[in-house]
Amino acid sequence: MSAQLTSAGADALFSVNQDIQNQRSQLAQYAMAKAAAYLQDGKNDEAIREFKKVLAFDPQNTTAHTYMGNIYLSQGKTGDAVREFKEVVNSQPTSVTARVNLGNAYLTAKQYNESETEYKTAARMDPLNPLADYTLGLQYMQTDRLYEAEVQFRKVEKVSPKDGNVFYSLGTLYNKQGKHDLAASNLEKALNLKKNFPSANYELGVAYNGLGRTDDAKNQVSILQGTDTGLAQDLKFVINKPRIVSMDTSKSGGFVELLGPGTPLWALDPALITPDSSKVFSVTMQFTNEMDISSVSNPLNWSITRGKDAQAGYYNNTMPVTSKEASISNIPLSVNYNYLTKQATVNFRISQNADGTAQIDPSHLVFKFSGKDASGRTMDTTADQIDGYSINPF
Repeated sequence: MSAQLTSAGADALFSVNQDIQNQRSQLAQYAMAKAAAYLQDGKNDEAIREFKKVLAFDPQNTTAHTYMGNIYLSQGKTGDAVREFKEVVNSQPTSVTARVNLGNAYLTAKQYNESETEYKTAARMDPLNPLADYTLGLQYMQTDRLYEAEVQFRKVEKVSPKDGNVFYSLGTLYNKQGKHDLAASNLEKALNLKKNFPSANYELGVAYNGLGRTDDAKNQVSILQGTDTGLAQDLKFVINKPRIVSMDTSKSGGFVELLGPGTPLWALDPALITPDSSKVFSVTMQFTNEMDISSVSNPLNWSITRGKDAQAGYYNNTMPVTSKEASISNIPLSVNYNYLTKQATVNFRISQNADGTAQIDPSHLVFKFSGKDASGRTMDTTADQIDGYSINPF
């Protein structure tokens, strides 16, 4: 009889416990549903409150921890995010996704050693899952470990050869390295694999611009104007690099950029017939953009050289420079800038020799600027220098 009562009591206790567990499960599900509704309405704080209720009833609910971690990341609360994702990893230590989520939280918190550890652990657990290797590549690129980033992306390419994101990341990486030809080819692949990809259009525009393919870069702007106006404006800014437009010698003090080889110095100014004399001349450069005053006024950002290629022409028409050649410094004396007109006046000295017989080839003196505009953009390398022979910048 006693045994029967004990058995009946145990059954009753089990039933009560089962009912409590069922109730807790139902309450957790109800709180989860409310949290989902709040998320849809963008009420993250209310969603967090409900997820905490879920965990009160179901402490091992990894879904609630994951959602809370993502919300905390979106709010910039990286410490809270790390804590939530750690809970998921503790419950699911072999989950690649859990490890990557924890790695992402560490990465956002700039705890790079910890994030690298999580990504590498996830990659070892499932070598055929490209997520961890790819994300580690993004971390390496973000922290300027560019060679290692390329290794990671190439590894992912072997596993996912038709993933446009991989080629996009490679293209972005090569743009950072200034390898615009490789960037363009990878970004073109990315867009072939993934048609609606504004970020790839932007990077491809950057690559084309770096290659001097301005029309192709502008075409990417046109595409972006229909898909992402913000990126379109950003690409316009990149393309709109400062350029030299023209060179004016009308107020140069006698320097005439059209005079050719063998021009005697007295042809520039009769006073220069005197041996060992010298005179300061000037040329005025017109820029497309408002320039950085300190950059454009710094003589060290300018150079004066003798033409030696097809674009600049060849100084003295390729004839050797003799002892009669006039002396002129490679760096100008000074530069004056007018921000209202976007013009820079370059002042330079030309010196006569001891015999008074010096000659010069004004048309093949190349003036080049290597500084920045007011927005910090470097010069367009297709129009950062000019001489009288070319007339147009190159």
